[in-house]
Amino acid sequence: MSYTAKQWMVKEQTGDHLDIDKTFELVTKQLNVGDLKEGEVIAKITYISNDPAQRAWIHKKNIERRLYRPPIRDGEPMEAFGVSEIVESRNPEYQKGDQVFGNIFWADYCILPVGSIVMKVPGDPTDIITLGISGLAAYFGLMNVGAVTPKDQTIVVSSAAGSTGSITCQIAKNILGIKHVVGVAGSDAKCERLTKEFGCDVALNYKSPTFKQDFEAATPDDIDVFMDNTAGEVTDLALMRMKDFGRVVISGAISYYDEYDKKGDISRGSWMQIICHKIRIEGFIVFQFAEQFAKALGDLGLWAQEGKVKLVKQVWDAKVEDVPKGMQKLLRGENTGKLITKLVAGR
Repeated sequence: MSYTAKQWMVKEQTGDHLDIDKTFELVTKQLNVGDLKEGEVIAKITYISNDPAQRAWIHKKNIERRLYRPPIRDGEPMEAFGVSEIVESRNPEYQKGDQVFGNIFWADYCILPVGSIVMKVPGDPTDIITLGISGLAAYFGLMNVGAVTPKDQTIVVSSAAGSTGSITCQIAKNILGIKHVVGVAGSDAKCERLTKEFGCDVALNYKSPTFKQDFEAATPDDIDVFMDNTAGEVTDLALMRMKDFGRVVISGAISYYDEYDKKGDISRGSWMQIICHKIRIEGFIVFQFAEQFAKALGDLGLWAQEGKVKLVKQVWDAKVEDVPKGMQKLLRGENTGKLITKLVAGR
């Protein structure tokens, strides 16, 4: 028995400004059940997580030894995290019909190698995707890297209406009880949701002509912790407003993922602020806390059940032929919360 699979390959690693037609190529292949190795499964992909880091995985200017994972080279299948249904299995831990979350490919069917499955999926598949990488980034960014406590008075979050930012704001306000949570987003509509739904006391539109003045007015007592998901102008402004021994947690840099050659926005004045105010800046990768995933997911799940953390997600239906458009949507900032691709049958 075999399955006819459509799978997206990286045709040519791209530089700045993603061109999906030049970068990706859809191929058709046969997946033969008899070719499965011990521990492997054939899976039908149902949901694909759209994450900013995927753009960095295929940027041709990446230096392999400087990445936290191997880049995806020309001729290799495009990867993602997501949910799939097992249709054939040579792994005793997983049976036909199981819904699983883990490392997958941009495809309708694929073979999942040993070690690629993280867990079986209880309940709504989009919940585990939302709580997965994005929720864990918010959790560990605040709890571990930022070491945030209720004593911290002011937290600022960039890309606050995004998948990680929206959860970060809610944990800061509803779990940690931070007095003043400031969210930064790219539209008035997103800012309205930040204050009405996501726990922000103040929300700022970075596209506003008065953004710099608005930022200063929103942080009159300066900043204890800055959770940075974007890099760029917001980072520079935040560094100029940090308290002594303030913490800057670097979770992402989406403003640069598609423009590696973009001129940096960190001014010399900001570097002086780092020195004079003894600011600690630390980046992190979610997987460095892998041993704590079970507790973190348990906490996040409980907070969601209690209504303290709202899972903000935007699910769009796509045929396998349209999957790369999800990366475009993400880079354009068209989403609020977690962007998830739901694979549907072609017409």
